Amino acid sequence: MKRIVCFLIAAMMLFAAGCSQTANDAPGQGQSSVGEFKDELVYCQGNDLTTMDGSVGLQERAVSLTNHIFDPLFMTDSTYKPVACLALKYEWADDTTFKITLRENVKFHDGSDMNADDVIFTLDLLNERGAVFQGNYDGCERVDDYTVLMKLKNPNPALPYILSMPVTCVLPSDAYNKESFALNPIGTGPYKLKDFKEGDYYTLERFDDYWGEAAKTKNLTLRIIPESSQRSIMLETGDVDVAYFIPVNDLKRMETNKNLKILKVPSMKVILMELNCSSEGAVGNPLVRRAVECAIDKQTIIDAILSGQGEAVSSIVSPNCEDYRDYEINKYDPELSKKLMAEAGYPNGFEIELFTNADQTNGEIAQVMQSQLAQVGIKLNITIQDDNTTFTMVESGQNFDMILDFFQTTSCHANDVFNDMLMSKSFNNYSRYYDDEFDSFYKQYASTAEGEEREALLRKIYEKIKEDVPAISLYLPYNIVVTGANVEGVRMSHIGAHEFQEATVKK
Repeated sequence: MKRIVCFLIAAMMLFAAGCSQTANDAPGQGQSSVGEFKDELVYCQGNDLTTMDGSVGLQERAVSLTNHIFDPLFMTDSTYKPVACLALKYEWADDTTFKITLRENVKFHDGSDMNADDVIFTLDLLNERGAVFQGNYDGCERVDDYTVLMKLKNPNPALPYILSMPVTCVLPSDAYNKESFALNPIGTGPYKLKDFKEGDYYTLERFDDYWGEAAKTKNLTLRIIPESSQRSIMLETGDVDVAYFIPVNDLKRMETNKNLKILKVPSMKVILMELNCSSEGAVGNPLVRRAVECAIDKQTIIDAILSGQGEAVSSIVSPNCEDYRDYEINKYDPELSKKLMAEAGYPNGFEIELFTNADQTNGEIAQVMQSQLAQVGIKLNITIQDDNTTFTMVESGQNFDMILDFFQTTSCHANDVFNDMLMSKSFNNYSRYYDDEFDSFYKQYASTAEGEEREALLRKIYEKIKEDVPAISLYLPYNIVVTGANVEGVRMSHIGAHEFQEATVKK
């Protein structure tokens, strides 16, 4: 698979404009500036950051800030393909040697120059943590200041996609400290940290030595506003310029507001249920898991709960991913569901438990599924508790039936789902799906070059998912952001890492 791919230089993160603050104002209040545009853009979300260390924060609520501070080697464009960022080009020297040519004259926020040592340090650190390369990393060789040979134990054509994930951002080897870095992040991005108060606000300022085009707005402030109704009100009154995670009912009202704009893109997130494949109860039987899927009318959930703000999907792989294949997994068919239950030894139905969090939408989805499953003889008990409690329970080995959850494919490649969620040793294998045949198919697929043989293995993987049903997909939500009508230049992200580098806010 020896080839050379030179990437076009991608316009990096789009950032924002805004408003200055007085001595007595919290960030994002008392907005004022000179000229045509404000010098601060204020945006808000419901949950606080999990971390400011871009190499650790996987969640949307983390990358919403860290994607402005850090740069990865590659990023994905609007067609979900990897394009150049800190890496200008790559060459597969052989099936397991990935030659990376780096961009020169790139500075970290502390003034130091980025070079091959920083890239090697970053890749080594990610390998130590285990989640990104899943044991397939075999070290790096430094060719010169701007050339790195990355070694794999087995071939993996998805590697450029993996290296476009925000979590693979390049770190400063001389300044990285595991204990303090999350409070003093140093990246190569167009913004650097200025000030913050955990749980309240985070303010970034333009990095004047940024290697790319300078951010159009001087300051960028993220405010944490837990109440969704308050986020909506602050957006409508102009106290914030951009708001994330606006409730569906509020979106309906905002569609007619001339002072607001609704931005929407398809996402890489699939809302799904993870089923305990190792359970000694009913869901331990794959026929039962298929019966559950055939009893769920996904389109009804979209229409009744989401007001159409989503797309019913048949696969746990997002349709926007590379190596997604479009065919029905287990379609809605109540009569087939009953037949599968009888074949599994449950002709009179059975009782199962679903864990979900207190999110209003999730609660409503659970209730709709409860009604649908009851029609085929399945009694669904709903237990509401916070996610930390649920996943601590799962990781400690306690028994469970199903969890309402999601999986986001941040690399835009189906490899993420197979490797991170379904392999026996996957870090996110909450379904406790331990299948030697699936593992074998995946390992062969991952180490096979593009072509007919890889495609045949990919089909086998999808057939296994259809047959075994380790998880049930429900729908693909849209990534929706609402802005003031005076905001321009926001670059929407399919993984929720929306960018404000080119954004402006008119007075």
